[in-house]
Amino acid sequence: MKMTNNLRLPEAIVRAVEKDSYTKGTADISVTELLSPPQMRKLKLQHADKLVEDVSDRIYSLLGQSLHIIIERAASDDALVLAEATVYSEYGGWIVKGQADHLLLATGELLDFKMTSTYKVSSGRVPREWVEQTNIYRRLLQKEKGIEISSLAIIVILRDWSKNKSRQSQDYPQSQVLRMDVPLWTAEQTDAFILERVRLHQAEEPVSCSDYDVWARPSIYAVMKRGNVRALKTYNNLADAEAHASQSAAFYVEHRPGEALRCQEWCPVAKMCPQWAGDSRNKQVQSVEESLFGA
Repeated sequence: MKMTNNLRLPEAIVRAVEKDSYTKGTADISVTELLSPPQMRKLKLQHADKLVEDVSDRIYSLLGQSLHIIIERAASDDALVLAEATVYSEYGGWIVKGQADHLLLATGELLDFKMTSTYKVSSGRVPREWVEQTNIYRRLLQKEKGIEISSLAIIVILRDWSKNKSRQSQDYPQSQVLRMDVPLWTAEQTDAFILERVRLHQAEEPVSCSDYDVWARPSIYAVMKRGNVRALKTYNNLADAEAHASQSAAFYVEHRPGEALRCQEWCPVAKMCPQWAGDSRNKQVQSVEESLFGA
């Protein structure tokens, strides 16, 4: 992958990005890759020499790395803490690598540290991929190291948290740091899940990305009042929205098309992806760009 520096960021930041020391070692796949969409991973491997990423797009990654370095440093002289524990295990003929953040040996508790946005935890539930990731780490450590882990938790630091917003709404996170306990899977359940993911990545023709994979947002119909910026209410179907709008001549319905956020903004191989090329949501994005830039 080629790195660019279009914003002309300082050399210190460029070198920090370039000196990312993470490696899979002898593994065929990491846990992070295992949980990524197989189609996306395969396209990244196929087009590695064509991919371009700007240094500015790695800033959040740098922040996450700095957090882990600080936590690891804090645990360096504690014999009862196992930090950044690396483990390899074989599934379906492939070696899977996991790297667990912070294991408290005295209590059997595994902590995983995340730096993310408030939107990521807005539902109040632990995101699915975090549940999968930490349960895989738990199983790999049990299987290969004989370490029994009795509880899993995510320690979340919210990079965009606002004290003012926390005062205005109880639905907004009430602190910048959250603890989210993770439900435990059985060993059999975890082994089956890992093997299934390995098989998906081994397939000659990878499965298409699901709505979950592309971070899909469905189309909605917003009832608007003329002169207002915010919607009075949003609906999943046109009929309900029109019924509401019919209550006043000042109301009207605004259609907000569905989106595939990952494909539109965050997938590095979207331009090489045949699924995205034929997706109607892609055509909507292209038509907006054409109207904005006269392309």
